Amino acid sequence: MGIGNMISRLLNNESKEEKDERLNISEEKEPVDVSTQGTVEKTVDEVVAKEDSQGVSTEASGELTEEKVLEVLSEVYDPEIPIDIVNLGLIYGIDIDGRNVVITMTMTAPGCPASTQIAGESKLMVEELPTVDSVDIDIVWDPPWDPSKMSEEAQQSMGMI
Repeated sequence: MGIGNMISRLLNNESKEEKDERLNISEEKEPVDVSTQGTVEKTVDEVVAKEDSQGVSTEASGELTEEKVLEVLSEVYDPEIPIDIVNLGLIYGIDIDGRNVVITMTMTAPGCPASTQIAGESKLMVEELPTVDSVDIDIVWDPPWDPSKMSEEAQQSMGMI
């Protein structure tokens, strides 16, 4: 999705019904089998580790989960570094309250020229999930980002290990 399309959608304040129609979303949802669900992960690292070890999320498709938010955020790339923001270690936390999501994240540096683009694209991508009504991005600088926050995969792709 191009940045122009995302900005256009943001400025046009597309309604929930228009978004659902555009995405061809059905109201039918798979039932959630509570007995097969594990405990809710508390950190982004635990969620990423679980997905890495299993290959895919085990959550039912109708429920809004940290895994789904992380999956969408893994499609957002820092334009200066060819690595997604999840593997860069920029996502510090995801709080879900019903259909509302708060993403706590950082940037590689306080003066990052792409910070507005990264935060805006993150917000728009997560808002595309059919079970999301609102997304707030909370950019924090403490703890400061450093390359050790990158996933092992990202460090390998950058030749760091």
